[in-house]
This record gives sequence, structure tokens and C-alpha cells, in this order.
Amino acid sequence: MPKVTDEYREARRHEIARAALRLFAHKGFQATSMADIIAESGLSAGAIYGHYKSKDELIHKAIADIVQFRLDAVGSLDAETPLEPGELLRRFVSIMSDEVGDLGLLLQVWAQAALDPTSRQATDSIGMHLRRVFESFLADWYTRGLGVPEADARADAALFAPLYVSLVQGYVIQTTIFESFDREAYFAAASALQPAAAVNLSRQSATFSP
Repeated sequence: MPKVTDEYREARRHEIARAALRLFAHKGFQATSMADIIAESGLSAGAIYGHYKSKDELIHKAIADIVQFRLDAVGSLDAETPLEPGELLRRFVSIMSDEVGDLGLLLQVWAQAALDPTSRQATDSIGMHLRRVFESFLADWYTRGLGVPEADARADAALFAPLYVSLVQGYVIQTTIFESFDREAYFAAASALQPAAAVNLSRQSATFSP
């Protein structure tokens, strides 16, 4: 009997999660049954329950699996030039839209996490990973893009990373509920935020310029 590899198992979990997310976005968490998910995925009940014990566990883990997968993709971007924060934000929400489809689904996830400690553990793990991704890219942008000394860049990146996580959340909320939301202006504003070290360098440059 051929050995089931970790890669195959992970791909199957991802397939199930995507099927579940399509249904959650269309019908909502409560109206979606495991039978619906089995039918949508085209897999057997045994295959589904071999990865997720219940619908509640699937709700808790599906978003985490999908977002983790995409965060790994973002984190592995090999940028020859440093990415401006607004461009990083644009790429992240773009690949999340491609994966999840309806970003409004994330609002359902956050509402669930506000009421359910088990769901909150999954969203907290996502939040921590997202902060680390932004921290890494921000440090690179501050050093190579803005000329901030490395130690100051790392400190500022750690300080600003949670703010960029909130910008992701703000984008999801506004693009979901505001028809007048200006996405391009939002991305531009994300890049316009400057850490203290960069502001100080700019002031010093202005002071010593002829």
C-alpha cells in the first residue's frame, strides 16, 4: 500500500478547507452542515472526518489553515527591491481574496472568535504569524527603502507591525461594507506611514542640505 506523504495529507486538508470556506461564505457557518461540506468537496465522509472531527473543528481550523498557507506564500516572496508597506498590503489582500473569495467571510470568523475561546486561539495564532510577516518586511523596507540603521529598523518594525495587522482588518471591513471605499488611497496611506527613525533621518538631511 503506498505511503501517504505529509504533502499529500496537507493538500487534502487544504482542499477540504477551501470547500468549507466556499460554503461558509455562501450560507454562513450555522446553515452549513458536514453533509454539505462532504458534497462540495467531492470526498468521502471518511476522508473529511479523517482530517476534521466535527464542523466546529473545521470552522476553527479551516481559516487558520488557509491563512497560514497564504502567509507562508507572502513570507517567501523574494523581492529584489524592498516592498513598500502599501504594496505588501495589496499583495496580501489580493492573494487572500483569491483564496477565500469573499473577504466578508473573515468578518464572520472574527465575530465567531469574539464569542468562542476555541476560535479565538486559532485567530490569535494567525495574528501572531501575520505580525511576524509584516515585521520582517517592514524591517527590510526601513533599512533598504528608507535608509534607517538596522537596529532602529528592527525596533520600528516591531513597533509598527501590529498597526499593519489592523490595516489588514480595516481593509477587510471597509471593502466589505463601504461601497465608496477607495482602495488605492488606502494602500497609499499604508506606505505613507513613517517610523520615527526615518522621520529623524529626513529632518537631519533637510538640516544639512545646502
